[in-house]
Amino acid sequence: MEFTMSTQQAPNILPITVSYYAAHSNISSQMWRNKGLEIVQGQRKSIDSSILDASNLLASLPQEKHSDVAVVFEIKRFPIHGRVTLGGEDLPRNTPLFTQEEVSQGRLEYLHDDSVAAYDSFAFRARLKSEGRDLASPAESVILEEIFHISIKRRGSDPPELVTTDMLLEVLQGSRTFLTQKHLNTQDEDSAPDEVLFKVITAPRNGYIFNYITSESISEFTQEMISRVEVAFQSDGTLANGFVEFTVSDGEHETEPYTLHIGVLARTLLLDQVPEIKVQQGDDHTLVTEEMLMAYTGGPVEEDILYKITSTPKYAAVMVDRQPTSAFTQKQIKEGRVSVRFVKSTSPRDSVSFIARSRAANVSSVLNITVQPLAKIAQDPLLPQGSLVQLDRKLLDATPLANKTRASPTFTVIQQPRGARVVKSRGPDAGQPMQTFTQKDLDEGRIAIEILNNASGSKSGADQDEARFLLKAHGVPPAECVFSFQTSSYNPSAVYPATLLRIPDNARVYRPQGDSFTTASPGSSTNGKPHISRRSNFWSVFIPILVVLLLLLLAGVLAYYLIRKNKTGKHNVQTAASKPKNGEVATAETFRKTDPANNIPMSNVDSKGADPELLQHCRTTNPTLKKNQYWV
Repeated sequence: MEFTMSTQQAPNILPITVSYYAAHSNISSQMWRNKGLEIVQGQRKSIDSSILDASNLLASLPQEKHSDVAVVFEIKRFPIHGRVTLGGEDLPRNTPLFTQEEVSQGRLEYLHDDSVAAYDSFAFRARLKSEGRDLASPAESVILEEIFHISIKRRGSDPPELVTTDMLLEVLQGSRTFLTQKHLNTQDEDSAPDEVLFKVITAPRNGYIFNYITSESISEFTQEMISRVEVAFQSDGTLANGFVEFTVSDGEHETEPYTLHIGVLARTLLLDQVPEIKVQQGDDHTLVTEEMLMAYTGGPVEEDILYKITSTPKYAAVMVDRQPTSAFTQKQIKEGRVSVRFVKSTSPRDSVSFIARSRAANVSSVLNITVQPLAKIAQDPLLPQGSLVQLDRKLLDATPLANKTRASPTFTVIQQPRGARVVKSRGPDAGQPMQTFTQKDLDEGRIAIEILNNASGSKSGADQDEARFLLKAHGVPPAECVFSFQTSSYNPSAVYPATLLRIPDNARVYRPQGDSFTTASPGSSTNGKPHISRRSNFWSVFIPILVVLLLLLLAGVLAYYLIRKNKTGKHNVQTAASKPKNGEVATAETFRKTDPANNIPMSNVDSKGADPELLQHCRTTNPTLKKNQYWV
């Protein structure tokens, strides 16, 4: 502080300097700082302005004069057990001077001579000195004489202590990274950094530690090398995590083993996803599973991948715990907390762009979201060409959606088949193409699909075709239905999984049922391929056998009847005594004599009055009997 003392003659300025500091007990200092120095035996340490500062001498001068004045220190007694150096050189004995500015720059150092002495010091003077001229004010004549005390700590008296908080070294796959004080740092007041030695007792298996200066693999290094960033780790390119086990020693003490874990970050990120996530029509939400979306690094320990949505979907929403979100993780997918839903009922599909990030890699992709129709659609049924097929519940059925929405869903044709067309099957405009119809129309049999003749198609193979519909219902998003089917030439022996309202003109072999032709029961399979019915095969075998058996039965009955008739007609025939040989005529009489009482007298028929035309047909002589013939 400054006082202005005025008299009648002239004013005088009286500077008063107030200094306060106690570096040691019972020791006072007139400077701002004179804390002294603590050093380990044999070490070198800087003396900076944090422990030695006489800038308070400038307080007695106006601010504008500070640049013309320097605070100068002069050593009056040198230390006994060490040396004071300035810029690496010993202070000359004849002019042992240094300034406060040089102290602030850290150029002043004390080097201990490695003796066993526990104390050292040097005496000095501090004063102001004007540059280029003599002292011009009483303030510059103030001289402070003090002692700078140096406390020497014996080397190795305390064991080194590892003070590192981060014991994980992360390295990019196949690359190198440096070990810094963040990973390995010790605290040892009585040992120099180059005396604190790290000894590797278990080397890492996923790489090696090397000296970055010499590029040689090492198993020992010092704290000073860590501080100078000379120790590095080289990854071997695998994704296996590892560790290094080491001890710390100062030459006198050695610590227990420490472990530094080494984590390898994948250079690339792998992404598995389905082409689209299907949301059932009418469902509130659909869970996203790892089978639908999964990003991984391929290492033994997987990182938790972060998915960041880069484009907001227009009609759908990605949710975590049923709340819309712009980011989610692989862990949340695994826990079943991520889902999607359609929030607008105007489109059957949407897409979400995202970036999947690991700690060292990322990959971008697009997630497609599609509404799945709540309907039963036949899978590739085989339909005959040139026929009119009833489009009913066996082929297309949206009854589940009707039950859920309590309304008749509507089908809109968005793509007609190449070789067929959807038409109306009843009414005055039957056969006209249909673009829109309802489930009620299907149930009432008003809709059919007309299969056209394909002259260029293969007769032995089947042609693939499809029709696309947009299925709509109140309160749910629309869904695209794809009705795929196959067509081939009409086969009379095939069983078709549909009701045929008309068959080709050149193949009218089916019996009509009412006003339609059918070749399959309502419960027939819709696998799409024609086949011969097992029932038809059975009857085609059983009926011929039944006919044969019936003929045999009739032949047996007829034979039995003839035998019975022959037996009843031989009661007047005398049994032959001996059977004639083949080719001989029987000479003996083979008839039994009749009883005379039963003889009927024979009389000549008078030809008088007979019809001459009738008489010409009468036999007058007996014909000659042939073999095995007889009169009855």
